[in-house]
Amino acid sequence: MNYPAPPAGSGDNCPECSSHPGTEAVAKCVSCNRLVCAWCRVIRGNRNYCRACAASSGFPVHPGAPAGNGPASGQPPPQQPGYPAQSDYPQYGGYPPPPGAPPGGYYGHGYQQYHAPAGVYRRPPRETVFPGAPWGVGEALIIFAISFLLGSGLSYAVYAVLRQSFSSTTATFLLIFLSSVILYALLLAGTFYSVKVRHGSTLTALGLKLDGLGSALTWGAVLGLPLFVAAIALAYVSQQIFRNTNAPDTVSKSVTRITSGGVSPGLIFLLVVTLVILAPICEEIFFRGYLYPALRNRMDMQPAMIINGVLFAAAHFELIGFLPRALLGYGLCYIYERRHNLAGSMLGHAIYNGLILVLSGLLNLF
Repeated sequence: MNYPAPPAGSGDNCPECSSHPGTEAVAKCVSCNRLVCAWCRVIRGNRNYCRACAASSGFPVHPGAPAGNGPASGQPPPQQPGYPAQSDYPQYGGYPPPPGAPPGGYYGHGYQQYHAPAGVYRRPPRETVFPGAPWGVGEALIIFAISFLLGSGLSYAVYAVLRQSFSSTTATFLLIFLSSVILYALLLAGTFYSVKVRHGSTLTALGLKLDGLGSALTWGAVLGLPLFVAAIALAYVSQQIFRNTNAPDTVSKSVTRITSGGVSPGLIFLLVVTLVILAPICEEIFFRGYLYPALRNRMDMQPAMIINGVLFAAAHFELIGFLPRALLGYGLCYIYERRHNLAGSMLGHAIYNGLILVLSGLLNLF
């Protein structure tokens, strides 16, 4: 049966459909690269095909019915003589089923029709748990990689200057503080640029808000100590596994120097500020406020929490501390998931780091 051609495009400068000269093209076939109009366009798995390529690939194409999803405006093309009326068959997406089609075999909307076996249904769209976070996981990883590389280069240059002006102990303490400030500044700059400029979102999408503050702090205070205890147990396991590994830990060495004496109170204060204030605030903004929503909007809670914890531990580049930090990241994600407020995870992180600092000092005293 022959159906009339679709109406012509709106102007001579518009790209034309390969099968209907004079008709505006709305897409290009991914198989043969031919331009197709809304009448020739067939969408399968978010990819555009012409009718011929769709048929040769085994995709059923309802004969005579528009197979695309309409013009770029999103509105269906005008009804043409000879085409079946959409409203006549709402249960099949607007078009009559082909002969012998099983009940419920066709589904879709508008001009996007395709066949599915009986009993197979389209997967519903995933719920957006963090609606103000449209950025992706890859974008977050790129921001971290750029910040880490730039921060490492700048920190190396800073340490070379410090070694010429201060003793080894003082230079180490100053390096911990200054390198942390440099890395966190780069991370936060990239994060805020992505959130505010690139995606036009707000800081509340990062969990920086007053709503639910008290409840979030309660969760952080309650779970901070259990996370510390569990992490200590994992740290012991890690030491047994990797006890022959000569992995340097600048922070642990710095704590040892504190307890052995000869370190000024000012340097001790800088170390405490770095571990108990800067790290919990800046790392939580990036890993829980920025990276976790990107994961959570694309997967269930448990996989998102596990992946976030693994990435958080890997970002510290320390083999022995990998397992306890992965557990910490997992637990902090849970705290943030409960109230969508970063204050809770920041407090839990601060409690963890503070107790680690105190415990390390006590162990080096005895």
